Amino acid sequence: MSMETEELAGTGVRYFGKMMAAISHEIKNSLAIINENAGLMEDLSLMAKSGHQLDPERVGAISGRVIKQVQRADTTVKKMNRLAHSVDDPVKEIDVADLLAFTMELGKKTVASLGVDLQMTPPASPVRINSNPFLLMNLMWEVMGYACTRVNGAPIITIAIAKSAKGVELVFSPVSDDGHDGFSLEQAPFSGLVSCLNAEILALADRQVLVLILPETV
Repeated sequence: MSMETEELAGTGVRYFGKMMAAISHEIKNSLAIINENAGLMEDLSLMAKSGHQLDPERVGAISGRVIKQVQRADTTVKKMNRLAHSVDDPVKEIDVADLLAFTMELGKKTVASLGVDLQMTPPASPVRINSNPFLLMNLMWEVMGYACTRVNGAPIITIAIAKSAKGVELVFSPVSDDGHDGFSLEQAPFSGLVSCLNAEILALADRQVLVLILPETV
């Protein structure tokens, strides 16, 4: 195994593990709430057996909370399923905005813990490329994480998607009156992914804006 392949494999495993940990935490939270409400239902059942009259509104409220958490868990499992199947095809047609939105959704709690709000500005019409879904998600996540840790005083980062002469551009623009320290790509942690996907990343506008350029075809 070459050094580059080894690096990509390690990066991919870490990304997959981090996202699965976040997903399993969401499922665990839903199960904890369902379990709590199941206990309340059991208490009501014991009270009814003792001759107490059931409160229909209370039963309905408990039932409603359980249904809500089942729906939440179902949505979470669908995210997990999509992440798992992202490794199925080495190359496929990808809606860039859709994949970016999904990547942001998977990592939203991690991003929020950094005190940054990521906001995507979708293109006027769908922008599609042929690429590796899992590696592209991994690259998007690494760039997002890098940007979020280098925008002191900028609580919002907008990500605009647009076609360009080289393919598709994802433009990361921090929103702040105070500006930020600027992006330096000298020690960026995603050079292997950039190379593997034939992408390019630039720090423009006096290093205040980060631009990820993706080719139309890997």
